Order: sequence, then structure tokens, then C-alpha cells
Amino acid sequence: INILDEDAKLKNDEFIKDYQQGQLDFNQYTTFALKAYIGKTRDEISEIIFPFVEKIIGPMINIFALKLLHDHYDKGDEILLASATNELIVRPIAQRLEIKNIISTNVEFKNGQCTGEFICPSALGAGKLELVKKWMESNQYDDFSGVTFYSDSINDLPLLEVVEFPKAVNPDSKLSIISQDRAWEIINLPII
Repeated sequence: INILDEDAKLKNDEFIKDYQQGQLDFNQYTTFALKAYIGKTRDEISEIIFPFVEKIIGPMINIFALKLLHDHYDKGDEILLASATNELIVRPIAQRLEIKNIISTNVEFKNGQCTGEFICPSALGAGKLELVKKWMESNQYDDFSGVTFYSDSINDLPLLEVVEFPKAVNPDSKLSIISQDRAWEIINLPII
């Protein structure tokens, strides 16, 4: 499935580089990422997204990451998928992984149609921490003791700093340096 033309692929690559450097302009990125969905209903968007998740994202799911996930399930842990990506993509991925709790950037719909805007806060950086705290309050969690959070991105530093067990998984260069300095566990999963 090819949903991006060559210019869009190049622009997307630029946004990925900015994200990896912790310098993403989230408003610009969201305008870009949601542009194709403006005026579409959730059902129309699902018809585009679900095949994309099956054919493109599904094969990218790392079996070693799935092992970490299943280890938490085996211990009876509550699993929360927290991603800066918009809900249109995150929800089908969570369904594929059988994760019922998600935090993502929520997309605005008016009269049943996507506006191309997101609902503040985004689930990036401090916004992700804010949304996780709201989820915790509504699910009777008082604090971050006993909480493990896995991330590969410097953008997740606000959340990594408050959990009891921060874990950097195949971290970007900035997160790798901070993780080493703070003696956080670094997990290097094989890329398959």
C-alpha cells in the first residue's frame, strides 16, 4: 500500500529526523499527517488505515518486543500503549497487539468528519505525561511507583523521568546518552 507520493515521503522523512532530534514541530507534522483525512468519517479512514496496519505495520512488529509485552501480561501487569502518533493509527495497532488501554494524540471530528486538527494536548513529550496522568487518575492509580515505561525516543524524557523503571529500547542517540548517565536500563532488541 503506497499512500504517500514522493514529495510526501521526503517531507515525512524530514519530520522523522526532527522527531529523532527532539525538535519536531508537532503542529506542522499533524497538519501534514492528517491532511489526507480531512472531511472523511472514521469509517472511511478505517478503510484506509486497517489495510495499512496489516500490510505495512504488522510485519514491522518486533517479536522480541512482543516477548517483553507478553512477560508483562504473564505477571498480570496493566498495559498502556502511549504514543505521540494520532489515534487513527494507534488504535488499530493496539487492536493488533491486543492492548485495550491507549494514549495517543486525539483527532478532532466535527459533524462526524475529520477536521485535520488534533485535540490539545498532543501525546508528545510533556503532553504525553499529562495524558498518562489523566488516564492514571481515571483508573485509580495514585503514582508511578512500580511503573515501567519503555521508549526509544528523547521525546519521552518527561515520562521516563517520573516512572520507577525507565527502560530505553534501541534508544536514539540523545536518549542513549541520558540513559547511560542516569544508569537506566538500555535494551537493544535485534532488528528483524
